[in-house]
Amino acid sequence: MTRDALTPDVATYLRAHATAPDSVQQQLIERTASLGRVSGMQIGSNQGVFLELLVRAIQPQLAIEIGTFTGYSALAIARGLGDGAQLICCDVSEEWTSIAREHWDLAGVSDRVDLRIGPAIDTLTALPRDRPVDFAFVDADKTG
Repeated sequence: MTRDALTPDVATYLRAHATAPDSVQQQLIERTASLGRVSGMQIGSNQGVFLELLVRAIQPQLAIEIGTFTGYSALAIARGLGDGAQLICCDVSEEWTSIAREHWDLAGVSDRVDLRIGPAIDTLTALPRDRPVDFAFVDADKTG
């Protein structure tokens, strides 16, 4: 099994047919890998392709991500957003999200991302009730 929890045959198929990470995504993958064991919290590139495709299909106006880490999934979601749409990212780590911010800038999606540092429950309860969340990706507190 690969890190994406795919069988070797499926992983080989995806490598041959899926869109490969671009230079910014590859930089982020490498930067995150350099962090060592904790890098396992990052989604795989195939999952990123799927997230971007899903967001493009849904066309949310407001998306939420809970658990940003170094920002690979947020980058995928932000790239899938249409004009005027927004992604609110919830995380508790300035350290990891500083890497995310750097790569969002490089990718030109920073204007779509609103990073909020603090417990996600606080961010979520403070959201206006009249603005629906159209897409949510929960990638935090995996054991909870």
